[in-house]
Amino acid sequence: MKVLKKEFNGINHISLLIKLFDDVLIVSNSVDDKYLKDIDIKKEKVLAEIIGPYVLESEEFIILSKNAPDSLIKVLSKYFDVKLIETKINLLGNIFEIGKNGIIYSYAKKEDVEKLINLLGLPAYKIKSQYLIGSLLKKYNNSILISQVISDKLLEKIKEILSPKKLDIGSVNFGSPYLKYGIEINKDYLIVGNLTTGHELIKIEEFFRG
Repeated sequence: MKVLKKEFNGINHISLLIKLFDDVLIVSNSVDDKYLKDIDIKKEKVLAEIIGPYVLESEEFIILSKNAPDSLIKVLSKYFDVKLIETKINLLGNIFEIGKNGIIYSYAKKEDVEKLINLLGLPAYKIKSQYLIGSLLKKYNNSILISQVISDKLLEKIKEILSPKKLDIGSVNFGSPYLKYGIEINKDYLIVGNLTTGHELIKIEEFFRG
């Protein structure tokens, strides 16, 4: 696994502008190609100012709001089974996380929660947090690294609902709690925000490689 520290257009929360899968890298058209030269994977540019916050992943498919950028919907549909739902709030990846036993969220519109419940056939649970819970964790291969701003009590609840293979706390970009947007990972690459400290990087790499 090749490890890279990156910023795109001066932004260290890299997943705002890219989304890395095993076989393709989805990139905002605002990102200059010079930032991507050392990432040897098929790349798809989309007409969208941000990428990651729109994308909500389940084990079987990707869920997007019908109001997500058309270019993003079209490109993702080339590679994945994409389910579109009518929502009040469009950045589903910011708000929700899906696990084996349910869906978690901290703030969401009731109608949006109900549509996800109907689509997935899973219950939904509200997690009390001042942050949007979807942005606080990074999941890869059913392993979850989550921000230290979450209390031990809530961690146990999240673990019970999402049922990950393993779960631990961490940070990225010099203490940022927004793990989802500071880490991109697939079978070949681990990409983190450029402000990530050596200690943070070691923790992230050891956790997802282990």
